[in-house]
Amino acid sequence: MKTKQIKTAIALSVLIAIAIVSCKKETSTSTTAPAGKQSVAVYLNDDPVPNLLKVLVDIRYVEVKIDTGTVHHDDDYYNGDNDGDDDHQHHDRYGRWDTLSVTPRIYDLLKLKNGVDTLIANAYANSGKITKVRITLGSNNTVWTDSTHSYPLPLCDNNPYLYVKIKSNSIETLPGGQIRIRIDFDVAKSIEFENGVYCLKPKLKSYSDNTTGKIEGVVKPKAAKALVKVYNATDTAYAIPEEDGEYKIRGLKPAIYSVLYKATAPYRDTTINNIQVTAGQEKKLPLITLHQ
Repeated sequence: MKTKQIKTAIALSVLIAIAIVSCKKETSTSTTAPAGKQSVAVYLNDDPVPNLLKVLVDIRYVEVKIDTGTVHHDDDYYNGDNDGDDDHQHHDRYGRWDTLSVTPRIYDLLKLKNGVDTLIANAYANSGKITKVRITLGSNNTVWTDSTHSYPLPLCDNNPYLYVKIKSNSIETLPGGQIRIRIDFDVAKSIEFENGVYCLKPKLKSYSDNTTGKIEGVVKPKAAKALVKVYNATDTAYAIPEEDGEYKIRGLKPAIYSVLYKATAPYRDTTINNIQVTAGQEKKLPLITLHQ
């Protein structure tokens, strides 16, 4: 299949309450979980996709898989717990699924950019190690190429479940004992296009702000309509700057990157190299002015 790759990194964090929030600053409140429970929450954030106006996804359920210690598993890293093995089971030898309190709704992933977070689920889950997140999508998913043209975005394999394995170093414990897990939804690699038809084959991974880094900066002028690409031999992420030229990319593995500012003609591209990204830190780049 010929794949049109559209790049976006979307972070889903897992806290658990019922409010749905969009915010640039994260806040946490101290809570006391009932006996045998833990507080978990889920956030979405995104680095946007070029060439598309909207990507709407219909989120119906969010679940966490918990190893309570009462079931047998023979792999500390849960590598044998393959996605799809437990689609229709409440539990297996790796753990048991716990459904979070979620208000089903449609999210425009492309509105979540430059570090903005949206809380999508917030509730109490059973105590134990969280090893997976499962998101169930409904059928009302669409992609908009401009303000007047929209297309259905069915799941490529008709499987409504989106799985994310949760690594120990991607779990954050907040003051008050709340659990937060961020999930990167790579829209670029998740949307396939062939013969005028789009479909969604989601690619997700978990990460933590404590073990990854951020890059932020400003690029001008607005007329250049720049796309910011951060890349090295193993990682690539994108951002579309705001009206004032500001951009932010998060969830980057600690490493050295290059940053390409891809301009629209007659403006010229610019690249800066050897940008060091450090875990838990935000790298601020100097103002970049693109020229004709």
